[in-house]
Amino acid sequence: MSEEEIILSELSLEDLYELMKEDLYDGLADEIVEEVNEALSRDQQPYEVLTSGLVAGMEIVGNDFRDGILFVPEVLMAAKAMKAGMAILRPLLAETGAEKIGT
Repeated sequence: MSEEEIILSELSLEDLYELMKEDLYDGLADEIVEEVNEALSRDQQPYEVLTSGLVAGMEIVGNDFRDGILFVPEVLMAAKAMKAGMAILRPLLAETGAEKIGT
């Protein structure tokens, strides 16, 4: 995205999820928090935000790490951004009774 101010409310849902993946890749935790909140304000289900935005972004990070494009510091930054988004989603997922997967 350009350096111009992005108005999240003006983005299509598809573009919002793409931006979320890009910002996760770049490790931008504050932006992830804003984008997760924007998606939720559009009545997106927490699981949808998790899978379409955060998990999809981490898949890209994982693939690029595997291919030697990203290194541990970049992966850790992406993980920190993921954690920021999960801090919002985790209680909402618990409320919906979503099954816990992993550890």
